[in-house]
Amino acid sequence: MTIHCWKNFRAAIVVAFAATVGFAGGFCDTQNFSLDVVPRVEAASPEVTDERADAAYWTERNPDGERVLFSADEIAAFNAAMREKTETLKDLANEPVTADVRYGVATRRGNLRTEPVPPDGSHYDEMQATAVDPCEPLLVYEDSDDGKFSHVVMRNYEGWLSKREFALTDRATWMQFAAPKDFAVVTADRWWLHDEVMNQDALYQMGAKIPIVKSMLLVPSRAKGGTLIVHEQSAVFDDDLHHGFLPCTENNFVRQGFRFLGDVYGWGGLDDSVDCSAFTSDVYRTMGIEIPRDADVQGEVLPYRIRLHGRAAARLALLRMAFPVGTLMTNDTHVMMYIGCDTDGTPMALQAMSSYIDDDGKHYLRRVVLTTLDYPNAKGKPYIDGVKYLSAIERTYIF
Repeated sequence: MTIHCWKNFRAAIVVAFAATVGFAGGFCDTQNFSLDVVPRVEAASPEVTDERADAAYWTERNPDGERVLFSADEIAAFNAAMREKTETLKDLANEPVTADVRYGVATRRGNLRTEPVPPDGSHYDEMQATAVDPCEPLLVYEDSDDGKFSHVVMRNYEGWLSKREFALTDRATWMQFAAPKDFAVVTADRWWLHDEVMNQDALYQMGAKIPIVKSMLLVPSRAKGGTLIVHEQSAVFDDDLHHGFLPCTENNFVRQGFRFLGDVYGWGGLDDSVDCSAFTSDVYRTMGIEIPRDADVQGEVLPYRIRLHGRAAARLALLRMAFPVGTLMTNDTHVMMYIGCDTDGTPMALQAMSSYIDDDGKHYLRRVVLTTLDYPNAKGKPYIDGVKYLSAIERTYIF
C-alpha cells in the first residue's frame, strides 16, 4: 500500500470516527469535541528516555517530513493574522509610537520584569516575564523612579528591562534590527557569540535573529553612556546558526524541539533556558512563525484549532488521526508540542516540564522531556484530559 493510499484510508477512518462521535465542521477557532470522562489512572514519572528520545527516531519514520509546508509569504500572512487576534504580538517596525518613544536594542541576554526590580534568585520568580536575547529591537518609554529600568515594548511582550541590558540608538540604526533585509537565525538551543571588538561573549537562544549586512553579522554592544555600538563580524553558518529561517517542515519541528531535550526548565527564561511556552515559541520562530509568548494565548491564535472536552481515549484518537506534527496542546497554564506517534501508535509530545504529581505529591522534574499524553495530571486523569485546545498551522484532514 502506498503512502498516498494509506493517507486516503486514514482519512476515511477519521471521517467515520467523526461521524460516530458527532463532530462537525473544520478545525478553525472554537469547534467542540466532547465525550465522557475516564477514571483515575496510576502515576509514574512521565519522562521517556528510550530509543524514542532521539530526533532521528521520528524523522526517519516520516519520509514526507521534509516537505516544505508554507512559503515565506504564507508565513508572513499567518503572522499578520495572529497579530490581529492578540495585542501581545507586535510588528515593531510599523507599530504606532508616541512622541516620547526611544529606540533600543538588547545588547546581552536580559530579564524582562513585570515590575522594575531585579531577579530575586529563585527558580520561580513571580516578577519574571520573559528573557530578552541580544539584537532584540525595543521601543523604550518611561524610566523607573530609581532610573535603573526602562519600560519597553518587544515583539511579543512588554515590561521593565534593566538599562544595563540594552542600548539606545536612532531610528534608522534601530530599523536594521527591527526589519533586517537579511539575517541569521540561531538554531541551537543556546549559542554563544564572541564579540571580537569588545572581547566579550553574549548568549543567544534558539530563534534569535542577528542582522546581516554585506555578509557580515551586525553585533550590538553598549557604550558606557548607554548608547549603541554596532560593528560587523564574520558569519559562520553551521547547524547552530542558519542563514535566514529554516524551511517550515514537520521534521524541522521535531529536530528543533529535540535540541532542547534535557535542558533545564527556566521559568520565564531564568536559568538561561526555556519554560513551556518559550520552548514552543522558540521552535516555531526558527521557521519564521511568531507565536505569542504565553501558553494560553498560543492556543488561541493559530489558524486551526479545536476545543476539547471529555474522554482521553477519543482525544488521543483525534490527535493521532487528524492533527499534524508540530500541533500545540494547550490549557490555561501549559503547552506541549505534538511530534507524532511511535511504532505502537502512541501519540507523544515534547515539553518543558516543571513538575508532575502522583499519589506522593508534587515532584519537580524541571527539564525539557519527551512524554506520552496519558500520564496523570493533578486530578489523577490522563494529562490529555486537561488539554483545552489542539492548535495547528495547517489542516491535516477536513471533515
